[in-house]
Amino acid sequence: MQAQDDRDHIDFTKMKTTILDLPSELIASIVAYLPDKDVFATRQANSQLERASLSHFGKRFFRKKGYMLTTPSLSVLQHIADHAELRKYVQHVWFNPDLYTFVHPDCAPDREEMPDPDNPDSLLDLLAPSDRKKYVAYQECKEDHVLLVRNCGAKLATVLTEAFAKLPNLETIGMRRSEDHRPWGWSRLRDAVGEDPRVLGPIPSGPLHFLSGPTRLFIAIINAVAATDTRLRRLYTDAIEIDNIRPDLLPQEILDKACGSIWYLETNITKGWLNRRKVADYTTIQNSSEYGKGLVRLLRATSALKEVGLQIFQVRQQSPMEDRDYHDPSLWRRSYSFLCVQQLTSSDVQLKHLTRFKLERIAASPSLLLAFLAPSQACLTSLKLRDVRLVGNERNPRPWKSIFEFLRDSCPQLDYILLYQLLYHLGSVSFGRDRHIPHPPANADPTTATPNPPHGQPVGGEPFKGSKHLTVRVHGKEAVHAKLGDLVEQHWYHKPTFTLAMDEELWHTDTSDEEW
Repeated sequence: MQAQDDRDHIDFTKMKTTILDLPSELIASIVAYLPDKDVFATRQANSQLERASLSHFGKRFFRKKGYMLTTPSLSVLQHIADHAELRKYVQHVWFNPDLYTFVHPDCAPDREEMPDPDNPDSLLDLLAPSDRKKYVAYQECKEDHVLLVRNCGAKLATVLTEAFAKLPNLETIGMRRSEDHRPWGWSRLRDAVGEDPRVLGPIPSGPLHFLSGPTRLFIAIINAVAATDTRLRRLYTDAIEIDNIRPDLLPQEILDKACGSIWYLETNITKGWLNRRKVADYTTIQNSSEYGKGLVRLLRATSALKEVGLQIFQVRQQSPMEDRDYHDPSLWRRSYSFLCVQQLTSSDVQLKHLTRFKLERIAASPSLLLAFLAPSQACLTSLKLRDVRLVGNERNPRPWKSIFEFLRDSCPQLDYILLYQLLYHLGSVSFGRDRHIPHPPANADPTTATPNPPHGQPVGGEPFKGSKHLTVRVHGKEAVHAKLGDLVEQHWYHKPTFTLAMDEELWHTDTSDEEW
């Protein structure tokens, strides 16, 4: 009993060996198991522990970090870049281009109220003190944001150039827009204004007077990378109006310098709808023959590209093409997506070194898609297709057959395929031995296809299982080859089919941690 009491009162300060005597690599390994708050406490406890845990601290908290397009948030990036030690650990930075983009905050004056011409603050005087404080914070951050991104992000490019030049290991730059991601400073703005700055708001349907935030951010990033020695390996963008960027604001030589080292590119592009003005920092497309030329310029610059993810939107919102007459292939042949792919395949761009392809919301003919894939057929290892529509004709009523034959016969290294909701000009494509696919119950939730319960009863019941007929996911060369052989004949053409959202983790692949 006395021995137990002695063990309970051991004075660890008198032990010959303490944690401070361990090699710094071992201390860093121990710290790796601690929660965030304990890591901070450990580093504050002792200068030796602070130094020994620096490598883990730097990788854990600074390797990949997101920022808002505001001066306070970007100042954090600049301070990290100025730090002689922490700058070494920065490999991946991303930005949220939104800041109450299409949001009229609740704290703002009523839009119906007219200001007193003799009193510019008359509308503010109508607000409650708490709302007035929030609205002032909102105005300050918006004015700051506008100054950064105006003139196609000229000031933003200067800020990023200064930071990127001091980050020796920066390899990945991207954009993230949803509320699932937390850029530095978003919660402070939320608390100050009372609303989340990451929320996009209702997207307007009419023409705008300026390029979108992501487009201006893209221009700033490319100019900043080109102005430094940054060896960019991965770039991912969101909703850029690439065909509306004036070539003089982003010349081919700037694109070549910034993008020549890129291995991984993921971009979704959208057809811009902008007011036609004599003097503007953008270009408006007068002829559909110009569609896709911006995409060609970008891909021409990525001479070392190994992976590409491409998504093309007809408009800023969900494509209205989904509601048009499916029986007229000419509608799809005139779509923005189709003409972009046509422009790309008729250009001198040859993506010969691609190992991974990911295509979404693309419309093409079988010959165009084959021309897009063919240059990389010898080294292609992974292919993901989602919402890809092939436009056939009376002579080719089964447009996907030639694609499956090509993948089976001409892509010997292919060891992964993910096909989800493949389409053709009349509707959807299903997979399996049987042409029949189940339809969701008539009395079903329109977003999940889950049967609605009788009135007064809890939600439950058997969910719609039809999506398995619309998805193919296979690993391994032999299994992929065999499955493609089956798909040549065992795929079926239907009218538009009810589908469910797929698991996004299957689709979005973060390869930024991979060793090359």
